[in-house]
Amino acid sequence: MDQVKLLEMYAVRLAQRLGENQKCLEFTASRDTGYGIETMLVEVRRNNQYVRVVYHYEGCHANQKLLKRHYASVLVIEECSFDFTRGEAYTYFPDIEKLLEKL
Repeated sequence: MDQVKLLEMYAVRLAQRLGENQKCLEFTASRDTGYGIETMLVEVRRNNQYVRVVYHYEGCHANQKLLKRHYASVLVIEECSFDFTRGEAYTYFPDIEKLLEKL
């Protein structure tokens, strides 16, 4: 399964975790690459008719933390339609499935 489909699938799962009275949730998953730590930070926010799930990428190499960058956004509308946008962080998570399972 390609990364876009995985991100959409997990966006739906995360959107379903929002309770009736909750406006937002945040999740974090990290992995050690042997060269540093890659972290996926996810913000889940409810806006009227849809839930916006934003994936961020943050790296840490040689004890230096890199800037948090927008990786992708998914608008979940009625849990069946999506509006997917790619962020400016054009990194590739080789173990994205394992990271997403930790969220």
